[in-house]
Amino acid sequence: MKLKDAPGDFRVRETLDFVEDRQGPYFIHRLRKEKLDTLEAIRLVAEYADIDRTKISFAGLKDRQGVTEQWISIEGARVDWRGPGLEVAFVGRSMDPVTSKLSRGNDFAIVVRSLGPLELRKLDERLPTIETQGFANYFDDQRFACLRHGQGFPMKHVLLGQFDKALHALVATPSPTAISGDVKLKKLLHLGWGDWLRCKNVARGPVWQRLFQHLLDHPDDFRGALELLPQRTKLIHAYAYQSYLWNRAIDLFLKTEVPPYRQIRVRTEAGAYVSWTKLAEDQAARLAAARTPLYAPDGEGGEPGFDRAMRQVMRDAHIADDCFYQHKISGMVLKEEPRQLVVVPRRLRVSAAEPDDHYPGRSKLELRFGLPRGAYATMLIKHLFADPAGRAHDTENPRRRPSPSRAPLRPSKPRGPRRNADDHDR
Repeated sequence: MKLKDAPGDFRVRETLDFVEDRQGPYFIHRLRKEKLDTLEAIRLVAEYADIDRTKISFAGLKDRQGVTEQWISIEGARVDWRGPGLEVAFVGRSMDPVTSKLSRGNDFAIVVRSLGPLELRKLDERLPTIETQGFANYFDDQRFACLRHGQGFPMKHVLLGQFDKALHALVATPSPTAISGDVKLKKLLHLGWGDWLRCKNVARGPVWQRLFQHLLDHPDDFRGALELLPQRTKLIHAYAYQSYLWNRAIDLFLKTEVPPYRQIRVRTEAGAYVSWTKLAEDQAARLAAARTPLYAPDGEGGEPGFDRAMRQVMRDAHIADDCFYQHKISGMVLKEEPRQLVVVPRRLRVSAAEPDDHYPGRSKLELRFGLPRGAYATMLIKHLFADPAGRAHDTENPRRRPSPSRAPLRPSKPRGPRRNADDHDR
């Protein structure tokens, strides 16, 4: 199974509720991008329009893979511009900026490629469960870029009081996968780590200069140096670890709630996790009603079974509640937030399978669906093709695959046309 094989294979459109007001100070725009993440795109818009980056607001981050459309607001300025892989179009004005509170989620159109007969059968069997009982709302790989870039979880180091390790991970750990100039700088900082004058001489920019000057003046004050890092950087890493803890707790919770013969296993860069298929109605209802919030030391904890699972995860990580207070860093403070365990996709539709023009002898199809904010389309797809828990990954001999036509797909029945509050803009 292959995703994002070509740019047009993965298309995302953000849906938004905003009240139009022709006198409003915020100019609402639709931003369409390709091969750019949201922060890169906004930087380019700010440079083109010669406006302060802080005047641009958005509801959520979209990665650079695929073709994505999302909403942004620009305070006091209208921008209509088309650049390489980027288009900004003005749609109206509002009294309020675009924020995550206005987001109603995302609509997806995704081509899944290189499917064999076994995967088509899994899809055919899993669709009814996904449509009626949903899937486990795990955070997926997009949330854990820190693992892909070799940093681990700096937030865990902070909680354990290992401020030196946290700072090194954030500042001087070169990514094994990225190809930007940032990698070269981090390699130099890694080689010079501890020689703060050398680090200051190779690192340019006010943030780096302040940070390494602080270490020159206070060589062992790594905690103080962490305070000087950009708030957004620290927030991203705090949320990444909070998300990881939630995934681990949900995995333990589901192992006790889902009968073993109904368990499947979904795989991420942060681990493999248990989910479900074909539950009894009462079991599905219990999971849908479970309270499973993101962890914070002063939170209520949610469902008793989930709270016990989260406490076990924390013990395994050697993190106590007082770590959050003793080792507090601004921007790395966790707050309890509700998060649904179960996500049921909106208007799930699946095309018929057809021969894959990229992978001879294999099949492709297109999935269309909507998800609420914070849910991952890639996780839905992983559920569709997941292996039973405890079973080795199924493989096929590519030399002995039967024709895709021998494994017909029954497309999901459409549920009627979509109507959004912003349809008049489309």
